[in-house]
Amino acid sequence: MLDAVRYELVRLRSLRSTWVLLATGPVIQFLFALIWATHHDMPVQTRFDNAFLGLFLVLAVLPAVTVGVSSFGHEYRFRTIVTTTLTLRTPTRILGAKAITVALFGAVTGALLVAVTLLADTVGGNPYTDGAAIGQAFVGAIVFAALSCLVGLGVAALCRNSAVALVAMIAFPTIIETLLLLAKVDPALIPFSAAEKLVTTASWTSPLALLGLAVVFLAGSWVTLRRRDA
Repeated sequence: MLDAVRYELVRLRSLRSTWVLLATGPVIQFLFALIWATHHDMPVQTRFDNAFLGLFLVLAVLPAVTVGVSSFGHEYRFRTIVTTTLTLRTPTRILGAKAITVALFGAVTGALLVAVTLLADTVGGNPYTDGAAIGQAFVGAIVFAALSCLVGLGVAALCRNSAVALVAMIAFPTIIETLLLLAKVDPALIPFSAAEKLVTTASWTSPLALLGLAVVFLAGSWVTLRRRDA
């Protein structure tokens, strides 16, 4: 498995788009956070929390999700899945290596999002210094970004189309989850919306729905990989 992970890491870091997307998310987050940092009429805690609420975090994580989608989407688009299958041999190694590398990429992105938010607060003139809340934000953002990337990976593996998978990953947390909230569905069962809460509160059960969604899509990916490409 280590060799499989190294194979995926080399593939990931050799693509220029990986580095562009790694930078794009934090830039988006910095701009959002800087807007809130200028609201000096609000408490620093409120400004910091608002930078991660709703669509802000979803949009900032989207570039990392694109990497997860592309991990399989580009394989099928350019037919490199044949080379990957011949190199890594089994669906378990293929999916496992991609899941590990994509989750690591998401985790790094999540950490960077919090770091640039703190930078924006400093630039705005009111540095945020609550150590416990900052630590909570790092944990929450890392978990949210990593799980979001894994869901994107799973969706792309099932549909074998980057564009379709990316549209699905945009539509679900924005349109579908909004409709679910309007329909009075239990908020704890709405994956992305619930998982976001871990950034600002120590609600350790909030990412469970998103974790479950990731597991379902990855399990489906493993089954389809065995049938189509193994």
